[in-house]
Amino acid sequence: MNPGVQATIFTIVFMILVITGWGDRTLRDARWKPRTLFLLLALLLVAAPWTLPGPFGLRWNLAGVLLPVLLIVRLLQRVNNWSSRLQYILALMTVASTVVVLMTLVPLDPAFFPLEGKYLYPLAAMLVSVASIRRPFIALTIAVGGLALGAWIDPFIHDRVDVQAIVLGADDVRDLMAYTALGVLLVHGPYHALAQYVIGLFRQVFNRQQEGGPEHV
Repeated sequence: MNPGVQATIFTIVFMILVITGWGDRTLRDARWKPRTLFLLLALLLVAAPWTLPGPFGLRWNLAGVLLPVLLIVRLLQRVNNWSSRLQYILALMTVASTVVVLMTLVPLDPAFFPLEGKYLYPLAAMLVSVASIRRPFIALTIAVGGLALGAWIDPFIHDRVDVQAIVLGADDVRDLMAYTALGVLLVHGPYHALAQYVIGLFRQVFNRQQEGGPEHV
């Protein structure tokens, strides 16, 4: 399948799911109405074929750049204090660093890793964000934005291609972002529900041990 096709398919599927009310928890966290998100996804579909010239001889795909930028701007709007903003920016850089490290190691020895890069990079971004961020929209933003940032940084630090050939947010990167978004949306709720359940069990066991222990005079 050609690069970018999967991102387009996922975008259309997300639009259908938004209409049916899926992802309501994430929408509430972002304070976006379903109609607003539907229009933003439609905008990404329209922008996907457009590749525009940028500074320093770079080119950028309109949809591939708009998606992480819109998410990060909305995240900064939703967070009221600078300490939380700094915390999330650090989380964003952590995901980006993880992706860059994997993009460095996977081409060196692909057989060492259980998954291909196109699956491993979104999986790593999703796991780091879901495990560390309890709010679903912020976890989604950290994962997608961090992966996009890591994918943009990788060609520069490894001199993989000529600078003038780099397309920020290219079709293959849009596919990676689509996989990442899907993974976060599917995993975030069940993961944190299970984590809360396990923590509750440990607390019950700990409290019972304290109640059954020797009394102190």
